[in-house]
Amino acid sequence: MASKNTTPVETKTVELTHQQAVNEGIAKVIEAHGIDVQKNRYKAMRAIAWQAFVEAIEAGDFDSLVQRAIANVDELPSGWEIVASVKAAPEAAPAKEAPVKRAATR
Repeated sequence: MASKNTTPVETKTVELTHQQAVNEGIAKVIEAHGIDVQKNRYKAMRAIAWQAFVEAIEAGDFDSLVQRAIANVDELPSGWEIVASVKAAPEAAPAKEAPVKRAATR
């Protein structure tokens, strides 16, 4: 007769990274609305962001949220980075030559 193993099995709770949690949330919005085009992924992201904005405004924390986003911009995951475009310095206008004054001749 075989014996049963009654040793309890330990289960580990795996915590998601912020990026994994966000990606799962985006996937849930996409799945709930049946959208699968890449540009619609951004619409799902904006829908989640909008809700966060509204909740932060209602909690009186929106300005703080914006400041935290500014402070943590270097912590964004790959593909989410904000890169400032490099603007070419405006070219200096060529210097105009001063008018030449001619000596009066009599």
